[in-house]
Amino acid sequence: MRTAGRPAPAATADGLAFRDPAELMDPRRLAAMQPTRLSASRSLIEKMTRERWSIELSTMDVSDAGDGVAVYRVDTGSDVFSFAAFSSEPRMVDRTPRIIGQSWDMVGALWEGEADEARIEQTRRELPKLYAGRAAPGTLVWCRSNRSLRAFEHTVRALAGGRQPDPGVLRGIGYLMRNTGLDANGTFGTRTFISYGDRHPLRVPYHAQMLTAYLMREFSADLCERLARGASPHAVPLAPEYRRYLGLGNGSALGLVLFVANHPRLVDRWLTLRERALLAARGLDPSEGDERWDTLLGLLDRAITYRRQDPMSYNVFPASDRVAAELEQVRALAQKLRDGERFAGADVPAFEQLRREVAGTVTEETEETLDALLIEFVPQECTRLTEELLVDEQLVREPGMTIGELRSLLDEEYRWALELPIAGEHDRRRIWYKSRSSEEPRSGPREEVPGGFDLSVDVPGLARSLRARLDTYDPGVRVGRFLFDNPGQLAAIERFQALRGNPYAQPYVDALDVEFVPARLIRLMNGALYGLDRTKDYLNRTLRGLIFQGAPTREDIARGDERVWWWPAEPGTDPEQGDRA
Repeated sequence: MRTAGRPAPAATADGLAFRDPAELMDPRRLAAMQPTRLSASRSLIEKMTRERWSIELSTMDVSDAGDGVAVYRVDTGSDVFSFAAFSSEPRMVDRTPRIIGQSWDMVGALWEGEADEARIEQTRRELPKLYAGRAAPGTLVWCRSNRSLRAFEHTVRALAGGRQPDPGVLRGIGYLMRNTGLDANGTFGTRTFISYGDRHPLRVPYHAQMLTAYLMREFSADLCERLARGASPHAVPLAPEYRRYLGLGNGSALGLVLFVANHPRLVDRWLTLRERALLAARGLDPSEGDERWDTLLGLLDRAITYRRQDPMSYNVFPASDRVAAELEQVRALAQKLRDGERFAGADVPAFEQLRREVAGTVTEETEETLDALLIEFVPQECTRLTEELLVDEQLVREPGMTIGELRSLLDEEYRWALELPIAGEHDRRRIWYKSRSSEEPRSGPREEVPGGFDLSVDVPGLARSLRARLDTYDPGVRVGRFLFDNPGQLAAIERFQALRGNPYAQPYVDALDVEFVPARLIRLMNGALYGLDRTKDYLNRTLRGLIFQGAPTREDIARGDERVWWWPAEPGTDPEQGDRA
């Protein structure tokens, strides 16, 4: 259901403009957004490769059973970071991906500066305590992960036997270890992000967490090799094409829905910058035979292959076979443009012609895949925009605003919230809360949690309640006077006033509707913002995906190998892999 949104931004010289919030903030559209150069994982790899960061495994003190510690040294050229991974032989007791777990196959920490024995020992002692623990000085991130027992053990046995693992076994899993937690920004005593400063190599939001995730992926392969050597003197290392193909597994749940609600300025900034990058790409006008068409066709081929080889079954999101078939249609249209044919609306640039010809004929997933590929053609713009991701998230009220001005603000910028069709009271009973026993965010019918504290941000409800109360006041009365009479409206007024002019801050959803699908907003975070792939939905409320599938090895990064790495083909099926091995 489309509702009236705010006016679209002013058009460019080509007549192009940002997409209307009524389109962009629909949860189906948000869920369809694909990783781009602005996503945290991809922008980090681009930065590391461009600057040729050096990553060295300086210590591998792990027993044949898998117990011990590995230490990595990361040299950015200007700063040094250290990562310690404490490995344990898997135990099946209290082994769970949830926060309440007390047994992990690996725990680790990313520090600023060189590793030293004092920090190693403090982390070894404190990290297993989790909520009762305290990070060592200079710690940026704490992390935890578990092995994929099937893929990990298969890989160790294969390497010990002098051969590479079976691609068929790895295909359906995609990782050797799965992330179960990346804690930073003050959690457990880690350094707060705001203190990093403008010159910090990890100053872009989530680069510290993504560097940790990358090192976890490297450790998973290094540990397989170590255990294989312990099992056989004839063991072989994991081939580079397998190291690149395997990502780090990841699971995300309802906490990201609350994150979207509680970080509206960050969401608005990220989506705005993404629209700016896309607008720059939409303005490109390659002529007949321009090499950029061949590049686009190659990227479409890559996306089609990746989708064809995707083993995941999706519930909420379109099947990859369908997306692949639709991308074949997009490819045929792109080839016509390359060969000189022009479509209706030829007064707009060629890339925009392609987008308009595709729009409405395929799923939103395919449309957003095309947009992600077009953004590849403005790499310098993306690098520049990445530096603008920092944003002040404090919401400050304006008590001097008049009631009339506030009413106009709601009517103009939150018309969607006032007009959004919402469920009746019987179905509008979802509650968002935190489990006392596990500290995990949860959601369900209100009657299942009597007396529970609701953590949701009900934007449609807040807007309607506030608008009704404002109608009882004279337009000239100040908001400060209104708040004196109605202190319970403080949070709503702060949100609506502070987010004025932020059109992409809040998804157009009714989060209290029992039919609301949380997986869509979780995927916005996982896919568009963090840059995960193959984000499979489970029960409409959790997502499982892959971080860094296809990413370069640390040797590739040190060489500055900048070729396309994401959406990789399976080992043995990519003609480019021979060049990189």
